Amino acid sequence: MSDPNEIRLVLSVRGSRALRQAYKDRAVGSVHRLLNARLRLGRNDLFKVVAYPSNIPAPDGVDISEDKLREFLVFGIVVSGGPTVAEDFARSVKQLGCDVAVGADLVVNPAHDPFWTHWCPHEAGDGLMGDRAAALRTIRADPAVLTAAGLPGPEQVNLVFVDTGLPHGLLPTGSFKGWPVREDPMHPGGAVRLPGHPLTPHGEMVARNARAVALSAAPSAKLRLLDCPAIPDGITRLPVFLHTVAAALFHILATIAVWPRKSEGWVICNAWAVFDPAVKPGQPPYANDPLHPIAIALRLLNLIGADLVFAAGNCGQFCPSPRCSPAFTGPFSSINGANALPEVLTVGAVRADRLWLGYSGQGPGIAGMAREKPDICAPSQFASDDYPGHNTGTSAACALAAGAVALLRTKWRSSTLTTDRLRAAIRRNTKQPSGPVGWQERTGHGILDLAATAAALNQPEPSAVRQKRRQAVRSA
Repeated sequence: MSDPNEIRLVLSVRGSRALRQAYKDRAVGSVHRLLNARLRLGRNDLFKVVAYPSNIPAPDGVDISEDKLREFLVFGIVVSGGPTVAEDFARSVKQLGCDVAVGADLVVNPAHDPFWTHWCPHEAGDGLMGDRAAALRTIRADPAVLTAAGLPGPEQVNLVFVDTGLPHGLLPTGSFKGWPVREDPMHPGGAVRLPGHPLTPHGEMVARNARAVALSAAPSAKLRLLDCPAIPDGITRLPVFLHTVAAALFHILATIAVWPRKSEGWVICNAWAVFDPAVKPGQPPYANDPLHPIAIALRLLNLIGADLVFAAGNCGQFCPSPRCSPAFTGPFSSINGANALPEVLTVGAVRADRLWLGYSGQGPGIAGMAREKPDICAPSQFASDDYPGHNTGTSAACALAAGAVALLRTKWRSSTLTTDRLRAAIRRNTKQPSGPVGWQERTGHGILDLAATAAALNQPEPSAVRQKRRQAVRSA
């Protein structure tokens, strides 16, 4: 949970040439030193800069020079010390004259959280913050840094979307585009959904975001998008849905098991969650059953080297989806079922400036499943330039994380870097937006840092760690 002694503010400053350059470069140390001198605060630990919104390009059609656009720089800052210190800071800033202004961050609901540690999109007029480029910067999908880390690598990666379906334009040429899915496996004569025939645009939104990350280092990355259209337009019959997904996952498992090119990577993006996982008496449980058929299928996929990425769901306590069951909303309940398995990377959502989104499913995971869920967070609530809809929900965050995993897999094969070790590396190289280091119920281990993960994987493993891991494998 975020630290209530950290208050988020927005600061506007007429920038000097040096400050504008440091701001543009996101040179944290220089920005802090120059801004602190401009504000004449006399101490260096009062605030920290957490966002640089003026780096967003001018909107299309607006005729304004870059220098004019950045004449006033806007900073997202966090003031430490609680409300009293924040108020003193604001009064000091206002005394500096018309070249400096300060205000509160975007409106949140103080009835729930008086210290502004989350944001609900419906409380703003638009509900979006920035574009996909800003989201990629948040997870440090920087082309130059990733290229220096040797990405993309030479390996082919198959990125599978268990979703509402992908349009033909995103699927590979040739006969194999994914898996046909029977809408109700218990009725063999029922309708069959085919790859390339989406029910809703949700799958396209997810796939475009994942692809953007996977190709962020270079468009030459060997990436194949595959369609598994198992998700309906709304889950109205839970037992049927669970049967459908279980059958689809076992179908994917069988395909990977006989796939002739064993060096290829497999990443399975599951940007879905069950809003109400309650079952009727006599039906097998789903929410807290690690032996459910879906859980078994996912565990087997993990064992054969497929990376599993799941959304944390949109049943966080502050602004859950209207479809969320009250019994499965908020801490200890909102992350459940497949999304709460230890074998999957569970992804929550933040804004592009790293503020946690109040609808994002939060931990701990439901009793009986993995406790430390979500694993990580990634951005959501942003616009894009190649998709007419909005990128929202933990689905968008899940997509970015799945694309990051796919890009990493172009270099590090599962035969040399197991799925468990890759998940651990991703968690270990995150950074919390605020509060203590370590796992937190809202943001997990922190926000995805693709560049840091790649850099860490390039470092040789210490011999003692390597020997311990080999001993563990031999004794298993």
